[in-house]
Amino acid sequence: MVFEPSIAVFDSCILYPFHLRNIIVQAAVDRLVEARWTDEIHDEWMRNLMVQVPAIPMERLQVTRQLMNSALPTATRSTFRG
Repeated sequence: MVFEPSIAVFDSCILYPFHLRNIIVQAAVDRLVEARWTDEIHDEWMRNLMVQVPAIPMERLQVTRQLMNSALPTATRSTFRG
């Protein structure tokens, strides 16, 4: 029997806390789920983090975003269909 991971939309509320973001992104890298997010979702978690923790430079958040998109290139499909 072949395991097909479920598609999961990773909203900003689970991408905002870095520990949770690391866990769920790793779960997607391990193919336990098939991650999906949009540029708007990225913008939202990054914007909220900048407000709450202004000491984090935006450049660092942009690098995190790029690493996430590189690790899971299909997560940013233009549609959430499988």
